[in-house]
Amino acid sequence: MPSANSEDLRRKFLVVQQQRSAPPNLAGDSLAPTQLQHHSTMPASAAAGGASASASATTTVSGEPERTYVFPGNHQVGSAATGSLPGGPGIPGVAIITGHGNSTLNPAGQSRGGHARSVSHGGGAIVAVGAGGRPIKSAMKGHQRAFSQGQITDSPPGSAAPAGRGHSRVGSKTDFILPPGHKDEPVREREFGPSAPSSATGGRGHSRQASRSESIYTLRRTEVPPWWKRFTLCNYSKNDKFEERSYRMVVPNHTVPPKTPKREHPNGQFVGNKIRTTKYTLLSFIPKNLLEQFHRVANLYFIFIVLLNWVPAINAFGKEVAMIPVLFVLGVTAVKDLFEDRRRRASDKRINNTTCRVYDGETERYKRVKWQDLRVGDIVHLSNNETVPADILLLRTSDPHGVCYIDTCDLDGETNLKRREVVRGFTEMQNIFVPSKFVSCVEADAPTTKLYRFHGALIHPTGERVPISTECLLLRESRLKNTDYIEGIVVYAGHETKSMLNNSGPRYKRSQVEQQMNIDVIWCVIILLILCVVGAIGCTMWLRSFVNFPVPYLPFAVDPAYEGMLTFWTYIIILQVMIPLSLYVTIELCKILQVYHIHNNIDLYDADTNKQTECRAMNITEELGQIQHIFSDKTGTLTENKMIFRRCVVNGADYNHPPSELEKLYAKPGAPAPPLIPNETLVDDMTQVAAGTYLTANAQRIQEFLVVMAICNTVIVGAAPHRDLMNASGIIELNQSGSAPAAVNASTGQLKHVRSRGKLLTTTTTTTTTTTILNGGPQPAAMVLPADRYTRLAESRSVTPSPPPNLLFAMPAQSHQPTLSPISSSPESTPNSESPSPPMKNKAISNSISPTGRAKAVINSKITSIATFLNAKTQGKRLKINQTKTQTIYRTADGRPLYEAESPDELALVNAAYSYDCCLLNRSPNHILVSMPTAGATVEYEILKILPFDSSRKCMSIVVRQTGTQEIVLYTKGADSSIMPVLAPCAHNSPEGMLREQTQQQLDRYAREGLRILVMAKRSLNAADYTDWWARHQEIEMSLENRERRLRDSFAKLESNLTLLGATGIEDRLQDGVPETIASLLSAGISVWVLTGDKPETAINIAYSAKLFTQQMELIKLTARSRDAAETAINFYLTDLRNAKATNSSGYSLAPRSKPRALVVDGKTLTFILDPKSKLILPFLKLAKGCASVLCCRSTPLQKAYLVKVVKEELNLRTLAIGDGANDVSMIQMADVGVGISGQEGMQAVMAADFTLSRFRYLERLLLSHGYWCYDRLARMILYFFYKNAAFVFLIFWYQLYCGFSGSVMMDQMYLMLYNLLFTSLPPLAIGVYDNRVPEDLLLKNPYLYKNGRLGHVYRPHDFWLILLDALYQSLVIFFVALCAYADSDVGIWEFGTTITASCLFANLVHCGIEIRSWTVLHVISIVLSLGSFYLFSVVYNSMCVNCFGLPSTYWVIFQCFASAVHWLVILLSTVVAVLPRLLLTTLRTSFCPDDSTKVILQSKRERSRGEGLLVTWSRSTSASSIYR
Repeated sequence: MPSANSEDLRRKFLVVQQQRSAPPNLAGDSLAPTQLQHHSTMPASAAAGGASASASATTTVSGEPERTYVFPGNHQVGSAATGSLPGGPGIPGVAIITGHGNSTLNPAGQSRGGHARSVSHGGGAIVAVGAGGRPIKSAMKGHQRAFSQGQITDSPPGSAAPAGRGHSRVGSKTDFILPPGHKDEPVREREFGPSAPSSATGGRGHSRQASRSESIYTLRRTEVPPWWKRFTLCNYSKNDKFEERSYRMVVPNHTVPPKTPKREHPNGQFVGNKIRTTKYTLLSFIPKNLLEQFHRVANLYFIFIVLLNWVPAINAFGKEVAMIPVLFVLGVTAVKDLFEDRRRRASDKRINNTTCRVYDGETERYKRVKWQDLRVGDIVHLSNNETVPADILLLRTSDPHGVCYIDTCDLDGETNLKRREVVRGFTEMQNIFVPSKFVSCVEADAPTTKLYRFHGALIHPTGERVPISTECLLLRESRLKNTDYIEGIVVYAGHETKSMLNNSGPRYKRSQVEQQMNIDVIWCVIILLILCVVGAIGCTMWLRSFVNFPVPYLPFAVDPAYEGMLTFWTYIIILQVMIPLSLYVTIELCKILQVYHIHNNIDLYDADTNKQTECRAMNITEELGQIQHIFSDKTGTLTENKMIFRRCVVNGADYNHPPSELEKLYAKPGAPAPPLIPNETLVDDMTQVAAGTYLTANAQRIQEFLVVMAICNTVIVGAAPHRDLMNASGIIELNQSGSAPAAVNASTGQLKHVRSRGKLLTTTTTTTTTTTILNGGPQPAAMVLPADRYTRLAESRSVTPSPPPNLLFAMPAQSHQPTLSPISSSPESTPNSESPSPPMKNKAISNSISPTGRAKAVINSKITSIATFLNAKTQGKRLKINQTKTQTIYRTADGRPLYEAESPDELALVNAAYSYDCCLLNRSPNHILVSMPTAGATVEYEILKILPFDSSRKCMSIVVRQTGTQEIVLYTKGADSSIMPVLAPCAHNSPEGMLREQTQQQLDRYAREGLRILVMAKRSLNAADYTDWWARHQEIEMSLENRERRLRDSFAKLESNLTLLGATGIEDRLQDGVPETIASLLSAGISVWVLTGDKPETAINIAYSAKLFTQQMELIKLTARSRDAAETAINFYLTDLRNAKATNSSGYSLAPRSKPRALVVDGKTLTFILDPKSKLILPFLKLAKGCASVLCCRSTPLQKAYLVKVVKEELNLRTLAIGDGANDVSMIQMADVGVGISGQEGMQAVMAADFTLSRFRYLERLLLSHGYWCYDRLARMILYFFYKNAAFVFLIFWYQLYCGFSGSVMMDQMYLMLYNLLFTSLPPLAIGVYDNRVPEDLLLKNPYLYKNGRLGHVYRPHDFWLILLDALYQSLVIFFVALCAYADSDVGIWEFGTTITASCLFANLVHCGIEIRSWTVLHVISIVLSLGSFYLFSVVYNSMCVNCFGLPSTYWVIFQCFASAVHWLVILLSTVVAVLPRLLLTTLRTSFCPDDSTKVILQSKRERSRGEGLLVTWSRSTSASSIYR
C-alpha cells in the first residue's frame, strides 16, 4: 500500500510531465514583467519554507510551496524580454521552473556584475536559458560564493544564474590500458559550458577540455539496431541514429517518485549494478554453447557427416550410431564449460549479495540494500574499510575539510592511498549536508576503461555548473581508508564501472603447438579426400568391368558414375576417424589437468604471502615450454619494492646506515619497514650548539633536511579507531554518557550525523607510556526503535582500526603493550565494513574478504595505541586541544606511528626522519604538525600549495608557512637529474659550489651501489612574489589551451633558484632467488630483457646484482639524443659485432674470443628507435640479438609494450612478459605469455596476466619444469593421436581392395564409433598429463635441456609424416597378416574384422608403451582399462544384442574368437611385426646417438649406481651391516 507521501510525489510528478509536454511558447508568453518582479523580490525565507527533496520550488498565489521534479529531456523555452527565442532541442538535465502557469526567467541581456551569496537549501530558481536550451552563464566579473549541494536560489532582478570562475580539472595519471600502436584521433572538443558561445554576455564559466583520444575498449553503439529492436524502442527517431551520447545526465533517485516505470525514469536507461561474468544463463546455455562449439571446423565437419548419414542412398552406418561420437564430444565440452561457468556464477552471487546503505527518499533515511539492487542516481553511505560498490561521486565525508582516502590496489596495482575530495562548494557544507536536499544533476562522461579519466559537471537547479574530475570519483572495488564515513551519488554502476570495463577475464590465445596441429589436421583432410577419391574411382571402375553380365550381389541395374559419386560420400562417412574429432576434447582435458597440477604444486606455493600459482588462460600451458624471450619489469618484480633508508648526504658528508640484525626480523613479505638505527655521527652533528644556545649552521641544515623528509610528501598519520555512528542497517546509534547505544528515530525527516565518540576509548596509564585500547566490556542492549517498521538487525556501529593492507607482521610481545582486541564482523553486515557484533567482547579484528574475492591481510600483530596529547604553542596561534579528548594514533609494534604513504620511498623517508626525532604527528589538508629534534618542540606548518609529482618533472614540492611567522618556504624533493640543474647559480670555487661537487660525488657513488636517489632542496619565497605566482597559476588552472604544458611551466618557475639541502640513497632489495633464477633462464638459452623506469646507473647496478650482467660482459650503452646519433651508434656497434664474428670464425686469430655483450639503452633513445619513420627497429634488433642481455632504462609503459610487439613480430620469437604493476599491463597483454606478480603493487597486472606467481623465483620452476613437461607431453600425445587414427583408417581402406570398393567395412560399426571415444581414450591422456621425460630435479640442475621445447624439437613438421609412414606400415602388417592367416578358410567377415580390430588395439597400446618415458601406476591402469573396456564391451554387446540399432548382427562373434587359436596367434604375430621397427629404431638411437635428455638420465643413473656401489663397498669393508640403503 503506497503511502500518502508517495502518492503526493506521484501527483506532482505528473504536473511536471504535463508542463514538459506543453507547447514551447506557452511558458514565455504567459510571463509578465510584474511577475518577474514578484518572483525576484520574493523573500528568501518564503522560498526556503518549501525546501524538500525536489528539484525546484515555486510559490503560488496563496504562498503554498510546491515541490516539482526535474528530469533530463528536451525543453524549448521562450524569453520574457524578447518573446520567443529561436531554440532547438534543449540540453538534458536543465531545470525549467514553472508553477501554475508562471515561469520565472531572467533575460540574458540584463546580467550585470555583482556578488551572489550562496543560500541554504530550497528557494525558487531563476534559470536563464540560451538559444540552445542550456542555461546561459553569468557575465559577472566579480566573485561568487560556491553553491552548495544543489540549493535553489532567488537571484536579484537582472542577474543571471551565477556561474563564477572555476577550475577545469583533468586526470593527472597516465592511462596504461591503451595498446601499443594506438594512435590518438582528434575528436571534436565540447564544453560543458553554454552552447551559445556567441552570446554577448559570454563570461568566464566552467568548462573542460574534451579528451582527445578515446579508448578502443570503450563500449559504444553507433550503428542502427536491428529491426526487431526498433519496434521495442518507443522513442526511436531516425535523427538519433542511435549514437551513444558522449556524456550522461544523472538525476538523484530520491527526487523521482517511487515506483516510476523504468521507461519514464530519468536514470532508467542506465544499467543496474548487478554484474554477470558468466557466459551462459539457464535458457541460453544449450544454444550458446553449441554455437561456440560449432566455431570449430572439426565439429562442423562431424555434424555434416551425421546429416550425410541420414541420406538413404549414402548412409553407411546406423543413423543413431553415427551420432554417438559427435554427441559425446559436444557433451563432454559442454559439461566442462558448465562447471567453469558455475564457478563464475558463485563468485557473481557472492558479490551481488553484498550489502551497502542507500538513501531511501520515501522514508528519508538510509536502508540496507544489496549491491545488485543499487542504481545510478542512488546516494550511498560507506564506512571505513568498506569496499565501494559502484563508481560514486563524493559529496560528503566525515572530515571537516571534505577529504577521504581510498586504497585502489585492486584496480591500478598501487598500494598507496589516494586522496579524494568532495565536489567544490560542498566543503563548507559537510556538517549540515542532508541527502534529501541534494537535488542537483550530474553530467559526466560516457563509461570508459580509462581509470584516471573522468570529467563532468554538477549542475545545480540555479544553472550553475561546478566542474568535477577524477579527484571527486570513488571507483568500484576501491576501499575506503582513514575516513569514518562518506556519502556520494552513484554515477556508473555494474558493467559500466571502470573496474568492470577493465576486467576482461581469461583470454583465449593460440599456442604454437596448436597452430602446427591445425596445419596437420588440414593435411589429414587432404589425405581423407585422396582416399575417398581413390575409393570412388575404384568403385566406378569395378562396376564398369561388369558390362556383359550382371554385377554380383546387385539384383538391379546401376549407373557406375552415379554409384561412384555416392560411394565418395560413403567413404567420407566410414573414414571419418581420419579427422581426429576426439583429439580436441583430449587436448582440453590434458590442459585442464596440467593447469590443476601447476595450481596445486607445493613448490610453487609461497607460505609467506599465502599465495599460489594461478592459471588464468587455460589453453597455452605448452607455450610455457617454448619461451625464447623474457621481458621483465624491475621494481616489485625483481626487487622487493620495500624501500630501506640506507644513506644520506648533508653538507657534503655521507652518513651510512648499514644493514642491522633487526632488519632480518622484518624480512618477511608483508612486514612493515624495519626501524632505522640512527647514525651516531649524524645525531652529534645535528645537535651541535654554537655559543651555548644556538644551533650551528651545519646542524640547522641537517634539521631542515629532516623536516623536508618528514613533510614533503603525502603521508597520512593513521588515526584510529574510525567510528561511524550509522550501522549496517542505516540506523544511527549514539552513545549517551556511557549508556547503551541508542537508535535514533529518523521520523523527523533528517538524519543528524553526530560524531560523538562517547566513551569508546578508555585511557590507561602505565609506567612507560599512555595507551588507548578498545573498551572490551559488555555493552547493554540497545533501545528499541519506536514507530519504525524496520526490524532491528544484529549489527552495531562500525568501529574499524584501518591498518594498512600489508600489516601482516607479528612482532614479539613487549611489556606494557595491551593487545587491541579483535572484533569480528557480523555475517549480515557488508563483508568490508568490519563492524563488531554486539555485545562487543574480545573477538578478533579481521579484514573480511572483499567482494572481489581477494583476501586481505589479517592483523595478528601486537599494536600499541598511544594517546598523544598535542598541546603546542606558536607565536601567532595557540593550538587548543581539549584535555578531555584523546587523539589516538596507531603505532606499530616498536612504537612508531602508523604511516600510510603513497609510495614506499615516502614511507622510508618519513620513518627515517622519525628515527632522528623529527616526527610527523598529524597532517590535515591545510596544516602539518611536526615534532622537532631539539627539546621536543612541536612546530605547525600551514600548507599553501602542493606541487604534485609527475613523470615529466620527476619531483614534488610543497609550499609551507610556519605558523606564527610570515616566512614562506618551498621544499622540493626529486630525482637528481631534475633538482641539480635548477639550483641557484654559484661560483665553482665558492663554498656552495664545493658542497655541490661533494654531494654529486656521493650521488655517483650511491648510483653505483644501486641506491634510488632523491635530492632535497628549498627556496625562501617573498610573500609578494608568491602572491603574483599564485594569481598567474590560478589563471592557468582555469585555461583550456595547452593547460598541462602551461602548468608544468608554472611549476618550473617556482621550482627554480633552489638551495641544496642534501640527498638520500634508498635501497630496493632484490627478491630472494632472483640472481639464481635469471642465471638459470640464461643458461636455458632464453634471452632476458629488463625494462625499467629507473635511471641507468641504478638499473645497471641492479642488473649486475641480479646476474643479468656479469663482469665478463662488455657493456654497450646507447644514449643518443637525436635520430642520427642513434643510427650512427647502432651501425658502429653492428660493424664491431660483425668484425668480431668474422675474426672468431676465421680461426687464424690468436686473440681470445670476444666477450659476451650486454646492451643498455635509455628511454630517449628508444623513442627514436621505435619510431617507424626512423627505420631503426631492425638494426636495433640485430644489435640486441648479438647481446646476451638487454637493459632498457627510463622506459615508458607503451615503450615496453611496443618492444614486446616488435620482438614478437619482427624476430618471430615466442615472448613472455612478467610484471607486477599497472604500468606493466600493456606489456603483459602484448606478449605470447603474460605473467603477473601478485606482490606489493596490487592486482592490475594479475588481472591482465595469463599466469600469476607470488615471487619471481617461481618463474624458473614454472618454465624449466612445468613448461618443459607441458610441451613435451602435449606434443607427443598429439603425434600419438594422429598415428593411431591413421592406422585404423588405413585398415578400413585396405579392405576396400577386396570388396569391390563398395564402402563395406569388415568390423562392427560400434567398434568403429567407439574405437577413439572409449577403447583408446585413456593412454593419450596418460602421456599428456603424467609422463615425465626428465625428472624435475634434473631439469632444474640442467637448464640447457629447455632447448628441447624452445627450439621445438619434439613436434616438428616432418614428425607428422614420419608418424603417418609408421601408421601405414603397421596397418599393412596387421591387415595382411590376418588376411594370410585366414586365407582359404570359412571364417566370417565379423570374426575377421574383430581379429583385425583387436590386433590394431594391441599394436597401438604397445606403441604407447614404447612412447612412455616414466612408467607409473596411472600408465599401467590406462592400458589395462583400454584392453578391458574393449573386451568387456565386446562380451556384453555380442551376447545381448541380437539386432540392436538396426545394425547387422554380430551375435556371439567374440566368443568364437576366444575359442580360436588363430585369433590369438594373429594378434601376437601382427603386434610384434608392427611395432618391431619402432622399437629397434628407438633402441639404436638411445644407444648410439642419444639426445640431451637421455644423456642426463643415463648420467644420473650411473652416478646413483656408483654411489650405491661405493656405499656397499664401504659397508662391507667396515662390517657395518646396519647401514640401510
